[in-house]
Amino acid sequence: MQEYVDFTRPEYKKTRKLAILEGSFYNMAFLVTQGFIVTGLALEYGVSEFLIAIIGVLPTLAQLTQLISPIFLRLFKSRKKSMVFAAIIGRGPLAFIPLTLAFGIKVQSLLLVILAMVSLGNSLVGTFWASIMRDVIEPSSTGKYYGRRNLILSLSSMLITPLYSLILDTFEGDMGFIIVTVIATCFAMITILLLMNHYNPPVRTYGSGRMFKEVFSNLKFRQYLKFSVLWNFAITVSGPFYSYHQLVNLKVSYSYLSVLSIAASLTSMIMYILWGKISDQIGHQSVAEFGILGATCLALMWTFVTPQSYPVLLPVDAIVTGVVWSAINLCIFTMMMGMMKGLSVEPYFSVQAFLNGLGALGGSLLGGIIASFLKGKVIYLLDMEFHGIQAIFLLGSMLRLSAFFMLKKVQTPKIKSVSQLFFNVMSTVGRRMATRPYEYPMLLMGAGKKKIEKEHLPLDLPESLKEPGDDIVIEPSTGADPEDRSGLEPHE
Repeated sequence: MQEYVDFTRPEYKKTRKLAILEGSFYNMAFLVTQGFIVTGLALEYGVSEFLIAIIGVLPTLAQLTQLISPIFLRLFKSRKKSMVFAAIIGRGPLAFIPLTLAFGIKVQSLLLVILAMVSLGNSLVGTFWASIMRDVIEPSSTGKYYGRRNLILSLSSMLITPLYSLILDTFEGDMGFIIVTVIATCFAMITILLLMNHYNPPVRTYGSGRMFKEVFSNLKFRQYLKFSVLWNFAITVSGPFYSYHQLVNLKVSYSYLSVLSIAASLTSMIMYILWGKISDQIGHQSVAEFGILGATCLALMWTFVTPQSYPVLLPVDAIVTGVVWSAINLCIFTMMMGMMKGLSVEPYFSVQAFLNGLGALGGSLLGGIIASFLKGKVIYLLDMEFHGIQAIFLLGSMLRLSAFFMLKKVQTPKIKSVSQLFFNVMSTVGRRMATRPYEYPMLLMGAGKKKIEKEHLPLDLPESLKEPGDDIVIEPSTGADPEDRSGLEPHE
């Protein structure tokens, strides 16, 4: 039985605020290790397509090391100290990237090692941070809090992305990436200071010997793990090659990519607020299912993103990405947190992260092999230029669809789906407009209403169709009950 926790305590409130601030600086720092920026950085180092696939999924691959998190807890006796030590491991090496570029040490293996250290440390930080946050956030407001936090994080990304892109387009070659990574390193150091000021709740330590037994004995969570592994496999097969396709095949500039990123961030900011409220009402899994189905459609769309079609499809992708990935990023996490109520967080996070890493490893290896084989292959069809690497996007969409059906089997509280909620709202609005038009003055055209009410309404029929009695005029009713909906409201 869990003891009562007062979530209004000052140290709890302070930690919740610091978590938002730290997340914002973290986002601004580690944009250089994600998306089109890290792809451009890898190309600057002369990295091959196979290694681009590995680099693109390093954050997920690093989760293979999650099983050592209990060792950190036993060593430091504190989640906070463990978290700060892991942050130093994961955020300090970022400073070596501008140094290697400044001295011309552009070695593929060196960049891979630096980014691997960054991903390893931050993966461990995520485990300890999530464990602490689970204890300082009231369960009933989890969706609302993370929705607000992700909104602010999206805003920070939106503000810094144009700056990074402008620098990269203005200073070509090494200099642009040196400036960007120096800025990112400063942000990373700030995050370490903020993590040091988080509140440190009491902690229990766990041995890795019984970790798998404890987690796999939970049948509901075991089904969630099956979905999680397949989902990470699906997204890492094609994930690293969207930016590669944009930069290498479509020749899109960094500035245009930043505009698309801003559009996606703006959409995410709006949707995080909406999803945060909706998920607490209809269930986090329902929103996650909607997001994953949307991400499946996006991956399929990328099969048709060519040099001829990208001016139309890329803006569509940016908007839809903001809608569906905000749902995924928010609700996959909160859904898992909800499944661990009253349970020990560390073993569940560690096992889940380890298995996610296995899935990502398999996906990245498969994607890298396919990309190496398809590199440079071009097919012309209906005056459109299709690159061989786009076949990976088709494969990714099929795997994502499989993950969607796997998620449907997970058992968490679901009141209704997003589509049901949407159609219920539209149905209610439609019926209300039909049965209570006096609430919608725009439909009554203001002063014209009085004129219409005073006029008789004849039945204007052709002479050939008129029957006796058709010349009767109908007087508008003035005493009808406006709440009388008989004959108007459809059966549900």
